[in-house]
Amino acid sequence: MAPQHPDWDWYFVYTREAHPGELLAAHASFEEKLVAAARLRDEIGITRPILVDDHAGTVHRAYGTLPNMSWVLGRGGTILYKAMWTSARRIGDFLHRFEAQPLDLMHAPFHTEQLEIRHRDAAAFTKGLERNGPRSVAEFARAEEIWAERARLAARARRSS
Repeated sequence: MAPQHPDWDWYFVYTREAHPGELLAAHASFEEKLVAAARLRDEIGITRPILVDDHAGTVHRAYGTLPNMSWVLGRGGTILYKAMWTSARRIGDFLHRFEAQPLDLMHAPFHTEQLEIRHRDAAAFTKGLERNGPRSVAEFARAEEIWAERARLAARARRSS
């Protein structure tokens, strides 16, 4: 996407291992984060600069603590686009709309929020969990069970009200 939008700077911020396991554990030091960021770069072919958050996760906490967020920031750090989950297509759509907007005193920005649906590539996600170890796979499977039970309870509550 960067070649289609050359006026923007593109960075990948490595924050933490979202699903640590036996093979790739939670980072015990900043040096371990650097090694893990380089490994991820090599595994998935990241070509843009990678910024590595400090060991305490200062940047990650400041920007929302979700595992796969995307941000487009304007000059001075103004938030122009924020998504809980990375979608290259949606970021591209936003940049096209933003670049087409008039920049004059007759037009004023406003804030919107919307819920979108994304395709979930379960096979690729599971491959990433397996890379980290069996504990990572088991913990995520348990989390999915908990989420499913919460959804069933919420649906039951809606039906009974």
